[in-house]
Amino acid sequence: MQILRWAINPELERETRNHYRTRFAHELKDKDPLEIIRQITFDGEGEEITLPDIKKVLGYVSKNFLPQLSGVGVELGAGPGTFSAIWASLSDLQKIYAVEVCPPIVELLTPKVSEYILGRDQDKIIGVIGDFDHLNLPDRSVDFIFDFFSLHHSSDINVTLKESARVLKEGGFVLCFDKARPDHYSREDLNVLLDAEYPDYEKNLYGVVKGQKFTRRMNGEKEYRLKDWHSAFLGSGFKRFEHFHLSKTIGGSLISRTLKNIIAIFPGRFQPLLTRFMPKSVRHHAFVLVEENRVFVPAINKFPKESSLLIAYR
Repeated sequence: MQILRWAINPELERETRNHYRTRFAHELKDKDPLEIIRQITFDGEGEEITLPDIKKVLGYVSKNFLPQLSGVGVELGAGPGTFSAIWASLSDLQKIYAVEVCPPIVELLTPKVSEYILGRDQDKIIGVIGDFDHLNLPDRSVDFIFDFFSLHHSSDINVTLKESARVLKEGGFVLCFDKARPDHYSREDLNVLLDAEYPDYEKNLYGVVKGQKFTRRMNGEKEYRLKDWHSAFLGSGFKRFEHFHLSKTIGGSLISRTLKNIIAIFPGRFQPLLTRFMPKSVRHHAFVLVEENRVFVPAINKFPKESSLLIAYR
């Protein structure tokens, strides 16, 4: 598998050297590829998730929401390249650049994960040590860009999206599994989310001493409402923006679960016509996602999180 090095913001490069993911990559280098996927791709929250589970979700999204994938792709914040390899296994891609800022993840883990998923076709994956804002690719050379809960870590989402728009062909798209907060949230509401401290078990994962203050903001998190995503994409050269809320079918009363599973039978793009009449979920925390265009997807029941599916076309 080919590995490339692209330019990285010097400050970001310094941060990466001391980041917990650098240490974590060395600890995982001799582990089973599935364990690497669970620990790095899903931040240790996907203890039961399997490769077929991930393929089902990407296959569902591809069938219901995307044009046919082909040509050249880029994954931003790719970790060990899990999703890059699965996209390559599900479609007629020529190659996909798995861009990750942490060198040992790319050098030690991406080759193992790519071989595990693709076997002899692992050369379709090009591991890249690089950042979101410096894609060393020609203008109009990429067919699609993918993100799995990474873009909200961008230091400047507008810069990142403009760079993505630059390399995308006309008609190409960005596909994000990320998080869009409700539009009624104020800036103060978003700041409360960012200043929330991680629990001790997560601090341990990040290599933070128990009792030491460590907030989501300190970990590089950002929070965007749906209208913020919409504005950022359309202001960066994209012509069309879509949003869907991928929701689980588990949880709630027997009647609620039954209704969710009945709705899940319908095609994804049709479901929002039905779910718009459903009452909003009652959540007892502030970390909720926008529920407009809600789609029930049984395949994500094993995923740690529900997701905002964001699609923007060049």
